Amino acid sequence: MPCFREYTTLEVMGNWYEIIADRDVSEAEAPLVAERMRVWLAERRIIEAVPTGEFPSKQIHQPGPAYQSTLKEPNLYTETVQGLKFVVRRTVFFQIPLKLTCSACGFRFEAEGESWERWSDAADDWCSGEVDVLYACPGCGVPERLAEWSGEAPWCFGHLGLEFWDWSPLSEQFIQEVTKQLGHRTVVLRGKL
Repeated sequence: MPCFREYTTLEVMGNWYEIIADRDVSEAEAPLVAERMRVWLAERRIIEAVPTGEFPSKQIHQPGPAYQSTLKEPNLYTETVQGLKFVVRRTVFFQIPLKLTCSACGFRFEAEGESWERWSDAADDWCSGEVDVLYACPGCGVPERLAEWSGEAPWCFGHLGLEFWDWSPLSEQFIQEVTKQLGHRTVVLRGKL
């Protein structure tokens, strides 16, 4: 799939990630919102203002002096922290396994087999540029826009994600602050490569 998140050499096997992905920002607004977030985080000294890296696709903001304020618990191993990367483009931000809940009937399921194939096909359609792609619940058959599905481990189909690499888990308070600053609904995704 062309818009599935492509990982750079920074993100090698063994790296933990936590992504706060914006569900609602438009493709046109995403660069402006990303810049506003970069300034806000740098002013709070959570990240360094200037990214490091040879190419734009590999640029990452190193943690600033106040980055510990974003964590659930203090991180004693700060030398392992990679930093924050802004992903600004049409992207499927995903985590495995995909666990969803139907808003119509409350059916909870992990997409696998036939339901996974249908989900993957729908994600392909979204990556191809379609906006209102539907996915029908395997329990009740009621369709819902792909981008509106939620659950225990949903995906985000969007244009802006803040990827925190090898940070300790983010605090709920910080996630709420970021969501408020973004001004949109967010999805939090976690995993390890």
